[in-house]
Formats: sequence, C-alpha cells, structure tokens
Amino acid sequence: MDNFLKINKKINSVVKYEAGLSKLADKKKIIKLSSNENSFGASFKVKKILSKLDNKVFRYPDPQGTKLKKAISKKYKVNKNNIICGNGSDEILATIAKIFSGPGDEILFSEYGFLMYPIASQLAGAKGIKVKDINYRNSLKNFTKAITKKTKIIFIANPNNPTGTYLNNKELKDFVSKLPKRILLVIDSAYAEYVNRKDYSSGFDFVKKNKNVIMTRTFSKIYGLAGLRLGWAYCPKYIVDIFNKVRLPFNINLAAIEAGVAALSDNKFYLKSVKHNSYYLEWLKKEIINLGLIPIPSVANFILVKFPGKGKFTAKNVNNYLLSKGIILRGVEAYGLKDFLRISIGKKNELASLIKFLKIYFKKK
Repeated sequence: MDNFLKINKKINSVVKYEAGLSKLADKKKIIKLSSNENSFGASFKVKKILSKLDNKVFRYPDPQGTKLKKAISKKYKVNKNNIICGNGSDEILATIAKIFSGPGDEILFSEYGFLMYPIASQLAGAKGIKVKDINYRNSLKNFTKAITKKTKIIFIANPNNPTGTYLNNKELKDFVSKLPKRILLVIDSAYAEYVNRKDYSSGFDFVKKNKNVIMTRTFSKIYGLAGLRLGWAYCPKYIVDIFNKVRLPFNINLAAIEAGVAALSDNKFYLKSVKHNSYYLEWLKKEIINLGLIPIPSVANFILVKFPGKGKFTAKNVNNYLLSKGIILRGVEAYGLKDFLRISIGKKNELASLIKFLKIYFKKK
C-alpha cells in the first residue's frame, strides 16, 4: 500500500535500534545475559515502594522530578539545580543532539560506540561521524583529528559499550583542556558505578569546571530499573534551562520517580551489586581465557569476547548453539564486530551454566 503522506526526509534515513533478545519462542526458561541488566533485579526498597503506588497512579507526576533530583544530589554530592532527568538516558542524548546540532553539523562518536549516538545524530538532522578506536578503546587522538568547523557534539561513553574499555582521568582532562569551547562534550557514564579503578573519573569535575561538558547517567544498570526508563544528567545550568524548555512536560513517570528515590537510598543493595560484579567479572574473564578465547579488558558489567572468524567456533555458530540451550548473549554485528559476542555479568548459577555449555561445545572437534 502506497504511503500518501509526506515523511520528513531525515526520518527516512534513521536506522532502527535493534535491542537484544529478551525471550525465546521455544524456551520457557532462559538465561538472559544480553542487556547488561542488574542480575539481582531491583532492590527490596524499590519493590516495596512500587507496591504502594496503586492509589497514586491517577495523579500526574511532578513535572520537575524535584524529589528525585534531591535524592540524586544527596547521593552524588552535586547541586540539584544542575540535574536533568529523562525517560532513560536515551531521551537525554537524543534531546541534547536536537538542541545543539542540526542539518550541516557533525557529531563525533566511536566506531564501536553506543548505537543511540548515530540515531540521535540522524534525528537531529546532523551527520554522524565514526571515529576509529585503537585496541577497542576510544582514541582521543583520533577524535581530535576528526574535529572540523562543522563539529558540534562529541559523544564519548566511559566506560564504553560494547567494548567495556575506559579512558582514565588524565586522558580526558588533557582532551577537555584542548577541546574548542564551541563543541559540546557528552560523557556517557552509564556504567560508572561498576568501575573499580583509581585513575577513573565519571565526569563530575569536568562538568563543574567547563561550560561545554555534560555527563549522563542511568538507573537501568546498577539500580536495576531498566523497565521503568529513567536517566539523568549533570550539566551546566544554562543547559538545564534549555533542556527543560524542549523536553515533554511529564517525561518521567510517577513510578520511575519513586523507584529512583528508593534505589538511591539502598546503599546495601548498591554495594552488594558492585561486589558481585567485581568478583564475577574477573571470574568470567579467566574462564573465557581458559576456553582459548579473547576477552576485551572490561571495567563494566559485561565482557566483549572475540571468537574465531572461520570454522565451527565463530561467534554466530556459538551464539546459535547457546540459544538452543536457552542462553541469550548479545550479538554485536550492528557495531561492526561480527566476530564478537557480549556477555553480561549474571548470577553465579547463570554464568556457571554458560561456561558449562561453552566447554561442551568447544570440546566437540
């Protein structure tokens, strides 16, 4: 059937985001290690507060998310007036791209960067430019070379998804000091809570000292609220004001606000999640190496694994085998990484099952 309505040209060029599998038609029980979610789920405090919302959901939420901003401010020791909240950090990334770029402009991001960056660029009508990595790390040298008069925004995930690698504080500090003030740097720190490195900085100091840097965060990972879609950003006050002009009036819902506040208050659950991830990140890396595979060094809650490019043990063949066993990993061909699979850090028994089946598969000659 012909479409008689004229569609905005920039919409036609947008590449649809393909999320990882969440279920299998022929499997009732699955092990989902594909979306970097917190394997513990949400904290008890979150579940408790959500169970009490039945007599509140008919009311509109606070359009400013005041309660949530105060909780974020307290947890991370930042000024609440420099916080914006969104329907996941995805909304914030897309809105920022629309605010600060448009047709004829360029937005830079890593060749192996989060797939929302090119989508946000396309929605803004800007041209997305992929910058070459070095050893699966963001190359700030290559980012500097890629800057032109048309460059308006640079997206850098730290740690990066799907590679799990990170930039240290000195590297970013040097880069920011030389970055033209007309260019906005967006530091996407979705996995910051998992990083256990003394030389790592999530970005707070860079925002405090510069007018052209913002840092985005999410409640989808360590806080276990992926299903509620909640993200936030720390940024200069003038960006807060502009963002609040263009965002939708009620962009964060009541359940997300209440759950976010509860999640931030549960430090015991937070520390439990960090400890579990730190231990099993190292455990999984060693098991992968013992299988003769190559893990990319990760500081997040997942590991990107390289498989042989030919023969029986390719990423595609291994992935299909694991799917037949009810185990879902994340294929990353859309990132240009066809010989790789990304594995989220799951529960102890989930990871044990994964390794058990991988050992069985790789022993078959």
